[in-house]
Amino acid sequence: MIPLSALGGGGGGIRPPGGFNSNGSPIGGGGGMIPLGALGGGMGKPMMPGSGAGPAPFMAPPSGAPPSMAPPTGGPLMGSAGMAPQQSTFLQTASMPFSAPGLRSAGAGDTLAEVGKEAKDYLDVLMPIAIPKNDEDDRPVPKQVQCLENGTDLFKIFDVDMNHFDAKAVRKTFHRLSVFVHPDKLGREATAADQARFTKLKQAYTVIMDDQLRAVYRQHCYGIAGSGGLPAQGHDAALCKSLEMGRDLRKMGEDRAIVLHKASETGWTVQQKDQDGRSMRGDGRKQAHQFNLFGEISSSDDDAELEKERRGLSIQQILEKSPKYADSFLDKVKPILLDPKVSNSAAGGAFTMHDEPKLLDYLNENPKTLQKHLRKTRAAAKQMNWAMTTLLQHKESPWRGLEVRASLVEHGTVKFLEIMKSGIAIGKFNQVHVDDFAKLLDNIHRLYMDIFERRGQELLRAAVNAELQVVYVLPESGGRLPEGTRVILHDLKSRADLNGKRGAISGWDFSLQRYTVELDREVAKNPDKLLPSNPDLMSLEDIEDADEDDEDETALQLAIPKKLMIVPKNASVDLDPPLKKLESLVKDWNSWMRRPRSVSASQDAEAVAAALGPPLESMAGYLQEAASALAAGVAGGRDGADLIAFECRESLQGARNLAAKLLGEEPQEPPPPPPLNEMLPVVAVKADDPMSRVMKEAAEVAAAGIEIKKKSRSRGRKKSRSRSRKRRRRRSSSS
Repeated sequence: MIPLSALGGGGGGIRPPGGFNSNGSPIGGGGGMIPLGALGGGMGKPMMPGSGAGPAPFMAPPSGAPPSMAPPTGGPLMGSAGMAPQQSTFLQTASMPFSAPGLRSAGAGDTLAEVGKEAKDYLDVLMPIAIPKNDEDDRPVPKQVQCLENGTDLFKIFDVDMNHFDAKAVRKTFHRLSVFVHPDKLGREATAADQARFTKLKQAYTVIMDDQLRAVYRQHCYGIAGSGGLPAQGHDAALCKSLEMGRDLRKMGEDRAIVLHKASETGWTVQQKDQDGRSMRGDGRKQAHQFNLFGEISSSDDDAELEKERRGLSIQQILEKSPKYADSFLDKVKPILLDPKVSNSAAGGAFTMHDEPKLLDYLNENPKTLQKHLRKTRAAAKQMNWAMTTLLQHKESPWRGLEVRASLVEHGTVKFLEIMKSGIAIGKFNQVHVDDFAKLLDNIHRLYMDIFERRGQELLRAAVNAELQVVYVLPESGGRLPEGTRVILHDLKSRADLNGKRGAISGWDFSLQRYTVELDREVAKNPDKLLPSNPDLMSLEDIEDADEDDEDETALQLAIPKKLMIVPKNASVDLDPPLKKLESLVKDWNSWMRRPRSVSASQDAEAVAAALGPPLESMAGYLQEAASALAAGVAGGRDGADLIAFECRESLQGARNLAAKLLGEEPQEPPPPPPLNEMLPVVAVKADDPMSRVMKEAAEVAAAGIEIKKKSRSRGRKKSRSRSRKRRRRRSSSS
C-alpha cells in the first residue's frame, strides 16, 4: 500500500521492502513507519513464504505493477505533489508482521482485491482491537507488556518524550517488547489473545512513528490549552481519533492506486480529432484533470435533472406527483429483486427472497448492469425523500412512516455505489462488497413491500372516491351540479356567440335557481410567430391590416364576460375531466396488479394468489366498464350522459363495494348531491339524559327563586311621598 509519508504527511521516509525477522524486528533500515498496505487494508494480497519451516505467514502486496500498468517513460506519473517520480510503482512493497492462519496463498494472476476476501480472517491494525478475556488457554501476561491493556499512553509505553521525539528509541523499545508477544517467540501456539496483543503493539508503533497520527494522538490525549483549544480526552479516545485518520489516509492511497490502474488503460496522451473525425497526434501528456478516469464506472448523481423537475412545484403539485414517485421506485428496484440469485419466482407473479442470496456471483457476473439499476434506484429514492421531507408536516402526506426506511435506502445506495467502483475497476469483489450489498438489498426489499401495500390501498380508496366524482354529474342525480364541475354552454338566445364555450361552475343562486359559470379565457396567440421571417417583405398596408386584426380580436375578447349566470337547461356536463381521471386510475391499477408481490417463505404463494387474484381482476373489470361507459357518453354528445348513466352507476357501485371489502371496511352509500333549494337550519335536539334533566330542574329552581325575591322586595318597599306635599302639611300644621 502507498505509505502515509508518500501522501505528504511525513513519517520518516519510505521503508524499503522487507518483512520482520524471527525476533520481530523489521528488516531494512530507515526511520520510516510501517506502510499502511502492510496492515491489512484490502490493497495487498496474502502470500505464504516459500519454505514450510520459516517464520509466520505474512502479508505482502505485489511489488510490481499489474499487466498494462507501466506508465510511459519520461515525465512524472501524475501531476500531483503527493508522490515522487521514483515512487510510481503501483504499490510500495511492504510486509505484514502477522497473519492469522488459514489465509490462502495467492497465485501469480491475483489482483488488488484478493486480500478483501479474507479480511475477516486477520486483525486490521487500523481498527480498534479488544484483547479477548476469560479464555481457558490464557496464560499470565508478561509484566513488560501489561501497558498495552491498562490504558497507558503511547509515549510512556515506548519511554520517549513527546516534546523531543526520538524515533530510534521507539524502534528499540518496539523490538524489546515484540520478543514477549511475537507468535514465533512464544514457544507455543499463539492464542487469540496473543495475536490481538501483538497486533495491539504494532498498532501503537504505527501511530507513534507517523508524524500525522502522532500529532492527532497527542492533541486528543493531552489536550490543547488556550481559547479554541481541545480538552484532554485520554488514551483510548486519542487512539480512536488517530486510527480513524489512518483509515482515511489509507483509503486515499487505495483511491489513488485505482486511479493509476485505470489511467494506464485509458491512456496518457491527449487525443484530438480534426473536423473530419480523424484522430490527430497528441501534443503532450495528459494530466489527471484532462480525462475521465472513471467514465466507464462512474456513479455520478442525477441531481441536475431532479432539481430541474422540482423547481417551482407547489405543495399541491407535490401531492399529485407523489404516486408517480412511488411507482417509479417500484419499477426501478424490480430488476434487482427479481434476479434469480436474489429471489425465486412464485405463483401469481410473486417472488420469494432467498435466505442466503448469491450476492458475490451477482456482483461478479455483470456489475455494470447492477450499477445501472442502482443508479436508477438512487435517483428514485432521492426524489421520494425530497417529497417526504417537503410534506413532512402536511396532514395529507402519503409517506407517513416511510421516511426512515427511504433514507436508509438512499444513503445505502450512495455508499455502495462508491465502494463498487473499486471492484469494477479491478475486476473482483470481496466480502466487504457482499456485506454492504446484503444490507442494502434488505432495506430495498422492506421499502418495496411497504410502498407496494400502501399504493394498493391508495388505489382502492381512489376507486371509492371515483364514484363521488362521477355520479353527481350524471342525470337524475337528484340535486344540482357541485362547484368546480366543467360544463358546456348551449341554447343561449341572448348571447348566441357564447354557445359552445366551456367553463366551471363557481356557485348556485337559490333564489334565482341559476348557476354562476366562470368562462375559460382563450390564450392569445403570439402575433410575432405569424410574421414572416423577413420583415422587409411586408409593406405598410400589411402592417396596418395586422394592427386592425389585433384590435378586432381584443374587442372580441373584451366582449366575452368572465362570469355568467345561466339556468340548468343551458349547461351540459363536460365528461372529459372525469373520463381522464378514471382512465388514469385504470392504468395505475393495472400497473399495480402486474407488479410482483413479495411472499415470505412461510406463506403459500398459490393460496395467496388464489385468494387475491379474482377480487383484483374484478376490480379492474369494474373500473374498465365505468371508463368505457364514460367514453361512450363523451362520444354521444349532449345526450350521451343520459345513455350511459345507469351502466356507469352500476359499475362504480360494484367497484366501491369491492374496494371496501378489500380494505376491511363496511361499504357506505355516497352522500346525496348538493340540494337545489336552500336547507332550513336544523335545531339539534339533545338527548333526554338524567344529567340534562337535573341541570334543567336546577335552572328552573334558580329562576323561580329570583322571581320570588323580586316580589318580596316590591311588597316591603314603603311608598314615598313627594316633597311638595310634605311642605304643604307643615305649613298647615304651623298655621
